[in-house]
Amino acid sequence: MEMKQREKKSLSQNKQEESARGYGIRLRKSRGNLLAGAAILAVSMGLYLWEVFLFCTAEEPPEGGLSAFLGYTAGFWALAAAAAFVCLWEIHIPERARRTAGLALLLLMPLGAFFAVDFINSTRILTFNFWKSLANYLCYLMVYTLFYGLFRRVWAACLSGSVLSLGFGIANYFVVQFRGQPILPWDIQGLSTAVTVAGGYTYEPSRAMTVTAVAFFLVLALCVKLESRQPRSQKLVERVASLVTAGALFMLVFPLNILSQLGISVWAWNQKTSSEITGIAAGFCANVQFLMVDKPEGYSEAQAEEVSEAASQLEEPDPVGNPEELPTIIAIMNESFTDLGAVGEGSVSFTQDNLPFLHTLQKSGDVVWGTAYSSVYGGNTCNSEYEFLTGNTTAFLPVGSKPYQQYVDHEQTSLVSLLRDGYGYECVAIHPGNRSAWQRDTAYEYLGFDEFVDVSAFDVKRELEHGLTSDRSSYDQVIYEYEHRDPDQPLFLFNVTIQNHGGYEDEDYPTTVQVEGAEGEYPQTEQYLSLTKKSDEALEYLLEYFSQQEEPVVVLFFGDHWPNLEEDFLTQLLGEDADDLSFANTMREYQVPFLIWANYDLEGEEIKAVSLNYLSGLLLRAAGLEGTDYTKFLERLRQTMPVITAVGMLDQEGNLYKNGDSTPYDELLNKYNILQYNNAFGGEEKCMEAFTL
Repeated sequence: MEMKQREKKSLSQNKQEESARGYGIRLRKSRGNLLAGAAILAVSMGLYLWEVFLFCTAEEPPEGGLSAFLGYTAGFWALAAAAAFVCLWEIHIPERARRTAGLALLLLMPLGAFFAVDFINSTRILTFNFWKSLANYLCYLMVYTLFYGLFRRVWAACLSGSVLSLGFGIANYFVVQFRGQPILPWDIQGLSTAVTVAGGYTYEPSRAMTVTAVAFFLVLALCVKLESRQPRSQKLVERVASLVTAGALFMLVFPLNILSQLGISVWAWNQKTSSEITGIAAGFCANVQFLMVDKPEGYSEAQAEEVSEAASQLEEPDPVGNPEELPTIIAIMNESFTDLGAVGEGSVSFTQDNLPFLHTLQKSGDVVWGTAYSSVYGGNTCNSEYEFLTGNTTAFLPVGSKPYQQYVDHEQTSLVSLLRDGYGYECVAIHPGNRSAWQRDTAYEYLGFDEFVDVSAFDVKRELEHGLTSDRSSYDQVIYEYEHRDPDQPLFLFNVTIQNHGGYEDEDYPTTVQVEGAEGEYPQTEQYLSLTKKSDEALEYLLEYFSQQEEPVVVLFFGDHWPNLEEDFLTQLLGEDADDLSFANTMREYQVPFLIWANYDLEGEEIKAVSLNYLSGLLLRAAGLEGTDYTKFLERLRQTMPVITAVGMLDQEGNLYKNGDSTPYDELLNKYNILQYNNAFGGEEKCMEAFTL
């Protein structure tokens, strides 16, 4: 009671003092105001210099021409000066007006954040209708009301909400630049991995970022000057109301999925374009619905056993190689490796063949080779590993899932466990990166590997290519493991390389391959092509070594996903605007080469299309080994549906289907889904006989 009386007395005194001085705006050059204004100008200068000078040279004209540059400069410094100027003034208005202004700012800031984030990310915001804009606004309003409920200060809520929103928007911009896909909810689990590889990229700010930043300084200064002086007891009521509002918005956005009713739908097969036409925040929140793994239609333990029993009746596929003893098996998943010339089908040519050895092998007739389809683009290597090692497909998992981090949290049957437990192989994984990246250190153990050699455990000298361990060094470690193997135990080696990881922005890297007729126009593409030429040379080195070994050795080589390169180059390569690709062209962006080679006779074959989940079965056939009932099921399925990815599917007749669309093969695909779900999530109900020898 006494506290309330003091608050009322204080508020009354403030009103009397303001009334005595009169309402209005007055200049006040206090130390705090001067420091705040100076800080804004100093930070603004840093942002301006970062954008204008650090990434420009005297030989290059300003982006957009001189008039655009002058307009940007004038606008930037007008906002910065206004923000600093506001810091020097005191606003004296009635308390009711303060509260109204504060509430208005709290309601307007989410709208400003929406426009700012989408402005930074160049979405198609000008085409959004009212409902789509409302969907994005509600996502930001949920954040701002939460912060107001926590801090009970408009300026603190605006500061926190804006830092989070703009930080997210800027991070999303760079992630799209680096991997060609926006930030998705499950990427948060891979934050530590992202930080690990972040140093390999160049972070060039855009004018939209710097202008948005100084505009934020201006609005924040206004929030501080208009902060309400109402008693604490009244703010408590507003705090509760804000938290309730934030909770209600959370329920609307997520469990009730109001976003779909407002016209927000996700293009799982093209998340970049999807976020551009839905808005960054709405697209991110709409993807949350995909976090839960749904059981397949009609799934039960009895149904899983029935499908498993039917798979056991299938004939074992014929081997394509017959070594006289258990061979050394080597699987190499090469980082960001694809054959751009083959994908382009003559639309582009290079100053020299960047993959001459690979092309020679393909023409030899001595290898099993062809075009594989990945489920990821520009990153998320772990998903390609998962599909190859388990035979499972991420097509049946929530969009954007990272199985290593989300689902591989217990022992799981895989190619590794089959070779280890069924044939007595020693199983070793090699990756010249941090062992905790994508949680490989735990995932590999659950999948059955006996040992994991990461960058800290290499036994050979590591040479670097654009700051990363070269493929040649990775293969030297493969050879080291082979030469130091137990002679009484067969060996399986799984090598995930890192050399070709993005970004491709090292100005000092000597490029050897250019786009013919456009030399120097696509520096990232040229660096990538030159790196893959090094990969091709390293592959030749590796296979030359094993060709001289008497003991049987079989090697599978495949790419994990495409690199993210200049959009203008991709437009030329695919013959269609890279920002607005047809589904057929989108699927081309997931094509990677694969081949199986052995130092013994193989039945050479070109496989026109196959997804990564089938490669382990092909490798077993080349090694002359019997697979599991699950492997037999997949090989039979491949004859009908050779490509099943998280993006789309391709049947034997060449018909394409977007993931999630109805197909003539839904019943067969559901059986696959049932087996996969039982394999990954069956627990005590898992039909072990389907996944083991």
